[in-house]
Amino acid sequence: MWVVAMAVLVPVFYVLSGRPLPVEVINQLNKYFPDDVAPTKQLVAIGCIVGVLIASSPLHKVLRYLPTVVHELGHAFTAGVLGGRPKNITISLDASGLAEYQPPLSWGRFRGTLVSLAGYPAPSIAALAAVMVTQDGHPQAWLTFAVGTLAISIVLLIRNLWGFVWTLAVVGGSFYGAPYIPLELNGALVSGVAGYLAVEAYRHAFLQWMIIRKFPGSGSDAEKVARAWRMNAPFIGFLHLVSVAIIGGYAVYLAVSPYWSEIITWAEDIIRTI
Repeated sequence: MWVVAMAVLVPVFYVLSGRPLPVEVINQLNKYFPDDVAPTKQLVAIGCIVGVLIASSPLHKVLRYLPTVVHELGHAFTAGVLGGRPKNITISLDASGLAEYQPPLSWGRFRGTLVSLAGYPAPSIAALAAVMVTQDGHPQAWLTFAVGTLAISIVLLIRNLWGFVWTLAVVGGSFYGAPYIPLELNGALVSGVAGYLAVEAYRHAFLQWMIIRKFPGSGSDAEKVARAWRMNAPFIGFLHLVSVAIIGGYAVYLAVSPYWSEIITWAEDIIRTI
């Protein structure tokens, strides 16, 4: 499981580092995705805005299990990288989730804290990496990577029926639907999912913070960290919220800012006509 976790997290954090991809990697991407190109800044911005709007509307419930899966994979893969053994992931009908893992005897509270902290930022980190890869010209490759990660989670981690069925539906729909998506719209799709994940990550972190304040003892990630370090749980939850807001906000900013002046002009034209 350590190898799988590294194979997922290393590419994500390499992209987040802002360093250009090695020539060898680019050559392989060009070999397997010869038609993969950077979408226009308009498509990236519009896709991200649509994703944000969906996440800000009742429509977000249609895809609400996706950020939960990403959240739990954040726990599982972080545990795997740090020497733990991820056992299974449960995704419930109410969109809650649970990642179970077996820590080694020498685990210690520091590694346990990193695993507990990894869940809520995971969707916003995925959103930021998706935007950066899309703008760098590899949206099709990133979409394949993301769907492949979900497929791996079905085989190795997700064990309950609803989590299995929902994730399999996403993987199957993506696999069979991808050939019908015009290549130039791949970037808009990836950017849209990024916008959706950025907002959902904030929503989930905000709910955690509110639950901790109103219903202490719920067993949330922030409370686990607070208990390990004898700290104030609402404060840890607030730090979770701030970190998620910063990462997700930056992802949306990167996607929208290159087209911002055009958006303002378009909005002003609409206002004048009204």
